[in-house]
Amino acid sequence: MSHIKTLPLLDGTKVIVIDEDIEAAYATALIAGWIHAWKEKSSDYSIDLVSFSDPKTWYNTQPLTPTKVTIHDYFSIQPTENAEKQDSENLDHALKNIKMKPQNTVVVNCLGSLVVYVGLEKAIRFIEKLSKQVSQLICIYRRDFMKIKVPAMETFGTTYVKLEKFTGNSSTNNIIYIAQLTHRKSGGSVICQTEIIKQDIKSYQITVEKVTVPSICKTETEPVKIETSFRTEISAQEMEQRDKTPLPYTLNTTNTSKIFYQPEDVDDIDEEDPDDDLCI
Repeated sequence: MSHIKTLPLLDGTKVIVIDEDIEAAYATALIAGWIHAWKEKSSDYSIDLVSFSDPKTWYNTQPLTPTKVTIHDYFSIQPTENAEKQDSENLDHALKNIKMKPQNTVVVNCLGSLVVYVGLEKAIRFIEKLSKQVSQLICIYRRDFMKIKVPAMETFGTTYVKLEKFTGNSSTNNIIYIAQLTHRKSGGSVICQTEIIKQDIKSYQITVEKVTVPSICKTETEPVKIETSFRTEISAQEMEQRDKTPLPYTLNTTNTSKIFYQPEDVDDIDEEDPDDDLCI
């Protein structure tokens, strides 16, 4: 079953990271194909694009044209003497300018440019803040764009899509590439599969050619077994015996035992001064 065509509509797709290869730069085309799914869901669905990599005019000939999305250009801002202060003001302006809407998706293009722009720490903090104030966030990450890599990119969001070059037969009227998908649902289950995507170069309609699901999709590493000189495991029989063993310090409500005291002749019991033998 293919998931890439309607991926943004799946349960738990709060933050989608599209990791595109230098020979498979089709992230904007993939998002343009998702516009059909968004519009089918709601005709009032809005898409905002925050650009840190290209000016607004560059998108006139790209899949995400200004007629399809609202573009916020933070690439063409003129630098000032205090560049660090200007960078912070630009990010604050972006957070204030993009408001929470009932149904909207915000695209950040791209993470690599943002890291170069303000640094890795500020970029991650900006993405975290932005993801909390929008319905859905899509981050484009261009591999081999910069020397400083974003660590653990595949775990950065709830959904990770890695685009690779398709080595088979190509077509002049279609874009063909490979998408490796990893999606963590809100319930905890994980979807892992690889799909061959074909898109029309004009409408960007998505057609899935082939779906491959890996036999094993590990989400957690197995616990390391500690080697000791004694056995640390416990069998079911030993567990049952342990549960049936009464503990001396626990309160037993069914216990009716009493203490009986029989005084002897040598006992010196002085009721008027019971502590007489203590010489106090």
